Amino acid sequence: MNHAILLKTWSIIIGVMEVLTGLIFILAPGSVLRLLKVEFPSQEALVFLSWIGVFIMAVGLSYGLALRHRARGETVWAFTSLVSIMIVVFLTWHILDETMRREWAVLVMIHATVALVQVSILRAKWWKDVHR
Repeated sequence: MNHAILLKTWSIIIGVMEVLTGLIFILAPGSVLRLLKVEFPSQEALVFLSWIGVFIMAVGLSYGLALRHRARGETVWAFTSLVSIMIVVFLTWHILDETMRREWAVLVMIHATVALVQVSILRAKWWKDVHR
């Protein structure tokens, strides 16, 4: 498989994953909390989870920019890698100090994998092979 196909496939898969996650946070934040075994907050607090969903969805949609142009792809991957690293640090900190449940570790693993793959590919300069 050539690099361009792999890069675009990864961008589509991760982008769709983030968009769907964002939509779930927007439309059914209580379901996310139940899945992660988090105590259900007040209705007012659920609005903030939906707000977080907007940002998650925006990150997912940004992967669409990676499909159009090499320079955009590199920029999107650098930015989303940074976001993933920040999520890993934040969640790990709060899991270790026990202010967040261990169930959140699944998100640590997902975002650590995304960051590791994307940073490795950026360092290997695979995006240079994409001519569009």
